Amino acid sequence: MNLRDNGIITERHYVGKTLEEAIRVAEAGGYVVRIVEVDGQAKILPMDAKTNRINFRVRDGYVTAVYGG
Repeated sequence: MNLRDNGIITERHYVGKTLEEAIRVAEAGGYVVRIVEVDGQAKILPMDAKTNRINFRVRDGYVTAVYGG
């Protein structure tokens, strides 16, 4: 599995982009995307962790936070 920047997630790649743009960037970098929060509403998610997954918090269609797992 080849991940962008050897799997180091850098906010500058995602935060401030539209959700669609951020998903394209993440997938091009080898990541699977999961949306964990939309407009302050947390999603119910399984507690599994994956090294190739990136989690997005979204507000008004823009990514506000990003983290791995």
